[in-house]
Amino acid sequence: MNVPEALHAIAETGDGYCWYCDRSLPAAAEAVQGGWDVQRLPGERVASIILVCPACQREKEELGEEGFLRNLSLRVCNSTC
Repeated sequence: MNVPEALHAIAETGDGYCWYCDRSLPAAAEAVQGGWDVQRLPGERVASIILVCPACQREKEELGEEGFLRNLSLRVCNSTC
């Protein structure tokens, strides 16, 4: 997948958000320069893609998938519980 091309296409709609934290996708050039990523969800029958902001990418790399998702669920619980 061509990430810069996908980011440009999604940013043009004005309706893109990080899958994990709901941060709004900035303008295309800023998103590409800033390190936003477009990822395909594995195992889905329909081709599904998600946007991941740079902050969530860094945290996921530092903590690993399991640690990142645990921290994310705690943040959501703390804000809604």
